[in-house]
Amino acid sequence: MKVTITSKIAVPTDGAGGLDGARSGHFGHADSFTIVEIAGQHVVGDSVLPNPPHTQGGCGMTVAMLANAGVDTAIVVGVGGGPLAAMNRSGMTALFDAESPTPRAAVSAYLAGGLRPFGGDHVCSGH
Repeated sequence: MKVTITSKIAVPTDGAGGLDGARSGHFGHADSFTIVEIAGQHVVGDSVLPNPPHTQGGCGMTVAMLANAGVDTAIVVGVGGGPLAAMNRSGMTALFDAESPTPRAAVSAYLAGGLRPFGGDHVCSGH
């Protein structure tokens, strides 16, 4: 039976990532992104993409990489205004979650309807 993916969610992660990896607190400086595939209300797959080096334009390259991978939603703790605008331009939704310790927990919160859109009051001002 063929499964139809209804959403691809990116969660910034530290180290090697994975569903039970530690979440990264900042989008642009994450080591990797755990990509979680959703069909309806179920996790049906996951993979990990390494984050490109964070150089000038690094966050923009990261957003493009995620968009090219078919990501439509990012669950983040911290992200700057530039990459947030790039996500919006690409049609990607950014959701705020500062509580979940792992991608698995973040996606569970998403599926339960417990996350809110990333607002301007959450935007990082740079590092």
